[in-house]
Amino acid sequence: MRAPSFSASTTCKTPCCSKVGIKRGPWTPEEDELLSNYVKKEGEGRWRTLPKRAGLQRCGKSCRLRWMNYLRPSVKRGHIAPDEEDLILRLHRLLGNRWSLIAGRIPGRTDNEIKNYWNTHLRPLF
Repeated sequence: MRAPSFSASTTCKTPCCSKVGIKRGPWTPEEDELLSNYVKKEGEGRWRTLPKRAGLQRCGKSCRLRWMNYLRPSVKRGHIAPDEEDLILRLHRLLGNRWSLIAGRIPGRTDNEIKNYWNTHLRPLF
């Protein structure tokens, strides 16, 4: 039996951006402000071209994730309340590790935040 052959186009994804000149690592308050101001003025979307238009040396994917998980006004930050914890437990029993589906049922919480809370606070109890 022959192994399937793959062309280069089927095994490699197109990179989200050129890595040349892209800043990595923690975001600065100035970068957060540039991103927030730009999204508030222009709206969400067109993430690939946003960094250049907003004056950021970041990848579009990085900008999208920063906005969605940290800067968006509807994101709740801080302590997870007991009722939220109970809901996470019940939804995890029902849905498993499908963090996006769980987050969709807990207003203001991101999938990443719920996953991290599960892995650090709840999973060790089981």
